[in-house]
Amino acid sequence: MIHITLRQLEYFAAAARHASTVKAAHALNVSQPSISHAIGELEALWDEKLFYRIHAQGLELTAAGKQRYRQAQNVLLQAQELGRKTDGRIEGELSIGCFSTLGPMYFPAIMREFRRDHPHVRLTMLEGNTEELLSRIERGTLDLALVYDMGLARPVQLHYVGAHSPYALLPLRHPLSRRDTLAIGDLAQEPFILINLPHSRDYFLSIFSFAEVSPCIAMEAGSIEMARSLVANGHGFSILTTRPAKDFSYDGKRIVCKPLSGNIPAQKLAFASSTEQRPTPAAEAFLRVARAFLSGKVQ
Repeated sequence: MIHITLRQLEYFAAAARHASTVKAAHALNVSQPSISHAIGELEALWDEKLFYRIHAQGLELTAAGKQRYRQAQNVLLQAQELGRKTDGRIEGELSIGCFSTLGPMYFPAIMREFRRDHPHVRLTMLEGNTEELLSRIERGTLDLALVYDMGLARPVQLHYVGAHSPYALLPLRHPLSRRDTLAIGDLAQEPFILINLPHSRDYFLSIFSFAEVSPCIAMEAGSIEMARSLVANGHGFSILTTRPAKDFSYDGKRIVCKPLSGNIPAQKLAFASSTEQRPTPAAEAFLRVARAFLSGKVQ
């Protein structure tokens, strides 16, 4: 006899996805004790500990829990396909992530389009840096994550959706702002404001290495908007790839964007997904919506 219910697996998978029984209960609109009870039943049945309970941080899957989570996801996916109506309606839960510098530009609009086309999917979003997002993809607690592919040597599958070329960001009245394009060598002696995010930092420094010059790092910023504001207020220049629609900083000051000359590699945009299991129907639908939205908006 089968001693496992789909509901137990759904509750367990939700707790793993959200790293919290409280958040899982909220997402599924059930009580928190129901989630905890289902996890306890599965741990007793399998005689395995599924989660570490980390104080003030929530839940983290054990090694056994990661394996059971992948199995549970596959079972739930097959059950979802079996139970789907022939009208093609997509249902279920979809957890997506986005790199913090890309998210504000694209994700709200993509989510709006997706919810219009697929109103029966429960959609949750996580914003973070590349390392956080890829770790979540590898653990199976995110279905998709929009990131820059900066030569990522990680066991994830990448679905490419475009690319952004790097550009120089200058104060309005900087002498170099009058030029049409800039070479990295033109900027080598200028104070440089470096974006200090995992993977991004290495990419921007590699641009100087590619040109065989060293930057004069004056400051490091943890966000694109801090870098833009520092530049706008005359603290130096920066190099970015993500470009908001308006060339103004948060405090309303004008900034100047100039393309870089030379064969500098662009940053490819991609959705990362797990290599352990194929994307769910909801994830595949989100990819279709995202590709349609991004076509023409990125290179």
